[in-house]
Amino acid sequence: MDWTKEQILGLAPDHFTLRAGLGVATPQKWIALHHAQATCWGLFPISRQKTVETAVFLPNFAYTCSCNSRKAPCRHVLGLLLLWQQAPQKFTNLPLPAALTVWVKQEQHLRQPTTAANGRFPKSHPSPQKMNQLLAGLNELELWLLDMVRHGLASLPERPKTYWGTMANRLVDAQANDLAQTVRQLANIPSSQPDWPETLLQQIGRLYLIIQGFQRFAQLPPPVQADLQTAVGWLPQTTNKANIISDNWLVLGRQQEIVGKQTRHITWLWGQNSQMIAQLIDLPAVGTLEGSALATNSLWQGSLRLLPGSWPLGAVRHGRLQTSAAPVQPIGYQTIRAASQTHNEALAANPWLTQFPMLLHNTQPSQTETGWQLLDATGTSLPLPPKYAYGWHLAAIAGNRPSLSLFGVWNGRFYHPLSVNIQQTWQDIHIWRGVK
Repeated sequence: MDWTKEQILGLAPDHFTLRAGLGVATPQKWIALHHAQATCWGLFPISRQKTVETAVFLPNFAYTCSCNSRKAPCRHVLGLLLLWQQAPQKFTNLPLPAALTVWVKQEQHLRQPTTAANGRFPKSHPSPQKMNQLLAGLNELELWLLDMVRHGLASLPERPKTYWGTMANRLVDAQANDLAQTVRQLANIPSSQPDWPETLLQQIGRLYLIIQGFQRFAQLPPPVQADLQTAVGWLPQTTNKANIISDNWLVLGRQQEIVGKQTRHITWLWGQNSQMIAQLIDLPAVGTLEGSALATNSLWQGSLRLLPGSWPLGAVRHGRLQTSAAPVQPIGYQTIRAASQTHNEALAANPWLTQFPMLLHNTQPSQTETGWQLLDATGTSLPLPPKYAYGWHLAAIAGNRPSLSLFGVWNGRFYHPLSVNIQQTWQDIHIWRGVK
């Protein structure tokens, strides 16, 4: 295993899990540490009577744990990986327990090309029942938005949390989890900044455009239908072989989102031959703590199936990704203006696009009265998220000159850096201790 400690820590979904993972990365805290069939596994005590069973299948770094954490990977997976990376001699060879043997066999066959749409993702055409359920929820959302505008925005800062939460819960019932998340985020906009009404109206307009799109869904071309499905949180599938991209992939960054009862894992990959960025989406089954860890700066060879859309970004695995040693050199934007121009083209093709990847060269952070921003060599800027905690870290690396290469996501309002290139290595930013 040639992953670094920083790469493993970068898999942590948050700082609490990161610290907890470091806390259990001690052999003495485990009842057993073993390896067999390309798998490292262990038993960790959580009480005097109960233990959890944790395992990592090393060929593709798939993991499973019997704990009840909603965070994936959990502290036990992180601790086990750290121990395997730092002290593999502590793991004794022992046959896998029966349950783990079954899991390993399933993992070996789970990601074969014939099972790319392995039941975890909605089909290309949603069932009439599911569509009717969604339309009913969207009709209520439309009335809610019209009522909001009719009564004016001035009173919104005084609205209770239930005003937003009730509508969001209704959208969860309609299986529109991403729209529910958007409605909850709307609650944070009133009074957040001087121009908050303009920002809120932009979001209302986007929601209303989605509603109008689904009301005319049958008349729209397939790529636009796919854009709409993605906008509400569905992942449309395709059997078009032209959408299968085989390549050597470099992991540029990772994100994790809690959407309804599911945890959505997003891995941003750069393809050496295709010269494209793909948004690999993993949705572990509800109620299970399983997944496959692709660490930032790791290299993989294999195929992805692009999800349909007017500006395709999303992808799912087509067969298993294998670790690779082939060098991959990602190409980014030399100026923020060039990146913004491409984003405008993407938005013109898909007006519901909410996350656009940007690999930016020649940048540096700058602090203003309103917060941190990112500058390029021409002086063009992008605002960083409010209360951004890593501005001073990036400023120290940049050395007061536009020297940073950053990978991040632009949401139309803020640029969220995910990784920075230091000495030809992409490193996760979120594992740093933030400075307010």
